[in-house]
Amino acid sequence: MNAMLKTKVIFFGIFLCTGTLPTFGANTELSKIQNQIKQTEIQNKKIEQQLQASTKDVEKTKKQLVKTADKVSSLQEQRGALLKRIAELDKQRDKINADLNQSYSGISDTTAGMLFIASNPNFDSQTMHDYVLTSVLLSSAADRFDAQIMDATQKLNELDKIHENRTVEKEKLDRSAKKYTNEKNELDRLLKTRSAQNEKLKNQQIEIQDKLKKLSARAKNISELSAGVGSSEMGSDAKFSKRKLNVPVRGRLVVRYGEKTALGLKSDGWRIHTRDDALVMAPADGVIKFADSFRGFGKVVIMSHKNGYNTVMTNMGSIDAMVGQEVLAGEPIGRMNENRPEMYLEVRRGNKSVDPARLFNEP
Repeated sequence: MNAMLKTKVIFFGIFLCTGTLPTFGANTELSKIQNQIKQTEIQNKKIEQQLQASTKDVEKTKKQLVKTADKVSSLQEQRGALLKRIAELDKQRDKINADLNQSYSGISDTTAGMLFIASNPNFDSQTMHDYVLTSVLLSSAADRFDAQIMDATQKLNELDKIHENRTVEKEKLDRSAKKYTNEKNELDRLLKTRSAQNEKLKNQQIEIQDKLKKLSARAKNISELSAGVGSSEMGSDAKFSKRKLNVPVRGRLVVRYGEKTALGLKSDGWRIHTRDDALVMAPADGVIKFADSFRGFGKVVIMSHKNGYNTVMTNMGSIDAMVGQEVLAGEPIGRMNENRPEMYLEVRRGNKSVDPARLFNEP
């Protein structure tokens, strides 16, 4: 009896010292839980790494898009200049051909007259006066003939030079066509990549798009629409950029800020005449706030930039960006309307328009 009591006391003493009881199966359960926690931590770490890699891929795609878009836009401009030069050469060629035909006709008439006079000489003294007159006319015709021949020869030389120049320009155009096709294919590939990367963003668009459609229906003009989509916070710093930036599309400035429009109204922005299907690029880093059609302005993109600035770009034929998407300066966001290649570019800060000349280089 005393021995059994002694054993119990020793066992109770061990429990007091260790704070545990023999667990048997409990240790196995604890190990399983610890392993599950460890596996979850590993999975979370992998997911985090994948997200970081995905973010890096998106940023890489954006930078590649900026470079490729600039190349495509430059090649479009070069090809436009080459086509214009070829058209000018063709015009010069047609004019010289017309002049040559006229010269050939004159040479033919002069030659016929000279042959007639030469084949009907008259040495009769009674008609000597007529003979002298005929001789003078023949000499004059010969001089005119020489001048016409020299003029025709000069025109033929000019025609040869035009032909050579046109051949050179055509070869340049053919080379640029191949390069343009390659760069455009690369641009299309990158746009598809960006579209795939934005798939998650696309799934969040339904509610936002519904709100924007209602806003678009209510807004009476561009300024109301721009104010409705919102902008970044306006601080004391009113700077848009450290230096002037390039306009979103290449072209020719036809209406400046403050000038009267065709309707006699004061323009709150710039009108830029562009090439058909010209590439449109983000004018600065920012977020797409609106990307849809709006009241006679075609497809419109509104971007929000730092310090409360918004830019409005109209008359686009297609849009390659989504609401909520962050884009870099120079990143392609769409193309101009082929049937109406004239962008209206408006800059707003708060409820006021800003002269684009303060922010952008003239196109």
